[in-house]
Amino acid sequence: MVQDPQSLAPFFRQFAQQNSVHNSEWGPGYREIASRVQREKPDFSDQTIQDLWYTRDNKVASLRQGGMSHEEFIHAKDDLRELTKLIASGCTIDVFEQAHKRLQSLKDQGKLKKFYRALCSRTFAAFYPTQITSIINEGVFFRVYSYCNNYFQLGLPEVGEWSPLRWFTLNLALKTRLRQALDNDPDDIELNMSLWHLYELEIEDDSNAVMESSSSTSDDEGQGFAPDDILPPKNLILYGPPGTGKTYKTIEIAVRACEPEAFTRLDGKEKTERRNELKKIYDSLTGKKRVRFITFHQSFGYEEFIEGLRAETNDDGSVRYDIKPGVFKQICEDATFGDATVQLALDDAIEQFKAQCAEQGEVTLKTTNGSLFRVSYANNSTFRIFPSQSKNDQLSKGYAASIENIRRLYQGEKENIYNISYVCGILNYLIQTWHIPATPESSAPKKKQNYVLIIDEINRGNISKIFGELITLIETSKRTGESEALSVSLPYSSKPFSVPNNLFLIGTMNTADRSLTALDTALRRRFEFEALMPDTTVLSDTVVQGIDLKALLTTLNARIQALYDSEHTLGHAFFMSVVQEKDDPTEAFKKLKRVMKNKVLPLLEEYFYNDWQKIRLVLGDNQKKEDSLRFVRSVENQNDLATLFGQTAIDDLQEAGVSYQLCKDNDSVWDNPRAYQQIYDAQTGTTE
Repeated sequence: MVQDPQSLAPFFRQFAQQNSVHNSEWGPGYREIASRVQREKPDFSDQTIQDLWYTRDNKVASLRQGGMSHEEFIHAKDDLRELTKLIASGCTIDVFEQAHKRLQSLKDQGKLKKFYRALCSRTFAAFYPTQITSIINEGVFFRVYSYCNNYFQLGLPEVGEWSPLRWFTLNLALKTRLRQALDNDPDDIELNMSLWHLYELEIEDDSNAVMESSSSTSDDEGQGFAPDDILPPKNLILYGPPGTGKTYKTIEIAVRACEPEAFTRLDGKEKTERRNELKKIYDSLTGKKRVRFITFHQSFGYEEFIEGLRAETNDDGSVRYDIKPGVFKQICEDATFGDATVQLALDDAIEQFKAQCAEQGEVTLKTTNGSLFRVSYANNSTFRIFPSQSKNDQLSKGYAASIENIRRLYQGEKENIYNISYVCGILNYLIQTWHIPATPESSAPKKKQNYVLIIDEINRGNISKIFGELITLIETSKRTGESEALSVSLPYSSKPFSVPNNLFLIGTMNTADRSLTALDTALRRRFEFEALMPDTTVLSDTVVQGIDLKALLTTLNARIQALYDSEHTLGHAFFMSVVQEKDDPTEAFKKLKRVMKNKVLPLLEEYFYNDWQKIRLVLGDNQKKEDSLRFVRSVENQNDLATLFGQTAIDDLQEAGVSYQLCKDNDSVWDNPRAYQQIYDAQTGTTE
């Protein structure tokens, strides 16, 4: 139940009482080190430096794993002392950023093996308990922050996308607001301890994140924080006007979801290099089928997405209908499997077995009890089994052995597998012949790998038709392994189906096609939304033959927003091809002409339904003094209006005699930089 801020004091007093009862050592130890660092600065003792940077449980926050070795600490102790002095100089964003840069420098110099972000955050927490909580595990902190913000209606900023500064800035915001509301009741250290107990008692059990924590614990797994801290939401939709980089950003989010550690290692790299590395990782993930990309459209349906009947032709020319899994069911099955390497090995073995059966006609195998049977390849989804000894004389077509059941049996499922002894015989043959692991568990990582399904143009599909009854199952709390997990029986196969909790769904939607408010309500309730709006900063310092791209796009969008709305503005991505050629003014100007002709003008025509008067206003043609600089020009009506409508109608038809048309491709206006300049500055070049 949502509470008002006035209930904060009794709420946290309850946890403060638990602090004194259950943490006889934590509170005094926390207070001692917080007062000691203030007393000693700026000349910190060796013991204090050790407690801040090496001691696993220093009573501010304990590190269960991932701290620096004693050898590292001794080697870098003098540098850590200087870093501590920097942190002691102030609890500001600038100091926080400088501290991270020095920490990164120590890693680059080889003095530290890792970038110990959590240790740095813990040191800030020791110096500034008034402004910083002791929750240095970023994932835990973000959940506590969101809980307090929503539960007490604090009006704090949303957590938003992860960044190195996010933990620090949101700490400042949360503590400031809580101190205002609580009036130092309880005090700052008691409050910080209470926030941890709030997580343990109220949040942790309901959390959907895959993370283990103990009192004041933070895992520093190589990057200074647990990789799960930066995972995107399980269900996320990127929305915004066309050209704002929604599809472009899905690559970054997919890598964050699947390989969070690899993603964080790219921090600090130059932008182009970072993007290239992200694309390499993304391509590798798609090759392993851990990331898949589809586009919704109006004819896309349940059969393509979940499962449906597909017509197949038999060898004798007859038609049969097989149940085929759709892309969503396939990736759910793969995510349940949880290890792309082993899965691909099994799939490769199945393909080779298909080829062997096709080449030899039949392959003789044994069941687990030694009975012989022959196998032939029937179709994409089925093998045919012919037992060597059978009392059934009606087996001219053999038994069916589903390839899907081979995969299910390999994953450990044994229910509802028809002809299981023969399926087991085929699986054993695959394991022995192509040397795949005997079971997935024998080589799979302790934690299942994450998978991502990217749904481009998610708003263009009929959501009810595509998702059907499964719209409920995609909720984070309803997925396999969660406290409220659900499953349904699929209508075609009648098999139970659920959505695994290691599958991420990322959608994109173009707000020019459909407003967010018009999106299917069931979908809106189950997805988080991230807006991607035009970012003119990426066009800064790009001037092409006197044309300031940032000013150009800013002006166009301001006019579109005034005449229409912000959902139909123009994205910065349209102009990125121009930015990439800015060192070659001639080529850059060619790209700009192409963008204006082939992207901007067609969109304006669509937005304003060929209302050329408004298009002229957007392009600033109404303010241009020279007709030769206008992209849209008036064409006089050749008919005599008085003859057509009568003299008395002339005053009512002042504009009826004027129509407008876009300049043709060979018109000189497209090659005149002044025409583009005067879109945002009507005074440019008016004097000759």
